[in-house]
Amino acid sequence: MCVGAIYDGKACAAALAESQSAGSYYLRYLFVDPAARLCGLGTYLLRGLLGEVKAAGAHEIKAVYSPSMLGEGKQTLSVLTRAGFSSPKPISTAFSVRLGDIPNVNLSLPANMAVYSAVDAPEPVQLAYQALVEGDKLPSYANAEWLKEPVPELCSFSTVTDCLSGVLLIDHREEGYHIAGLYVLEPFRGGWSAAALIARTLTAARAMLPDEAEVWTSAIDRGGFSLCDKLLRQGKDARKETEFYAVYRF
Repeated sequence: MCVGAIYDGKACAAALAESQSAGSYYLRYLFVDPAARLCGLGTYLLRGLLGEVKAAGAHEIKAVYSPSMLGEGKQTLSVLTRAGFSSPKPISTAFSVRLGDIPNVNLSLPANMAVYSAVDAPEPVQLAYQALVEGDKLPSYANAEWLKEPVPELCSFSTVTDCLSGVLLIDHREEGYHIAGLYVLEPFRGGWSAAALIARTLTAARAMLPDEAEVWTSAIDRGGFSLCDKLLRQGKDARKETEFYAVYRF
């Protein structure tokens, strides 16, 4: 479902909603040309889209967006609210930085711990990971089958006393190298596994990628946010942006 605006014979704004399930839509796209902003066009366009979606029998339309979607600051954070959406709630924060700006992580691992790439991990470790995937015992972000373009040389497995303790997955996307997931199995949390996984992956990345390579990730929980904030915000050009969720119910 799409609506648009034209001024002086040229398209200047558009909003697109995609049907997800019976009666539920997702706000996929919202854009207003910079020259046409600050005049209420974004709100007007959204209200037009809401009318079309309602006529199609929808009972709600969801939106996930960031401040850069229509500009900066309160202007963006209030555009959906003015159109009748619920107050925005933060759901994740994305971090982006050049590989060369990430500080080194130097560790002396305990004697019973080891870290491997997905390429050279011992067969028992790979089989243990595959068993967790096939048993649906991992969150989606720790499941390599969900990656669009995995980089096996940068994906890491950690072990404690030869038992799989954690996994870090790297996905190559158009925006750069995505830290898709960092997951430590419950019995090994609070130890060295997370730091060991990060240290090995960074070392491998520096050996095969230029300093200009873009690294990005998003954190959805407090622990992940703290880790990403400490690790990735060091670069002078590091970027951090929070995504928000809002919903309109008819």
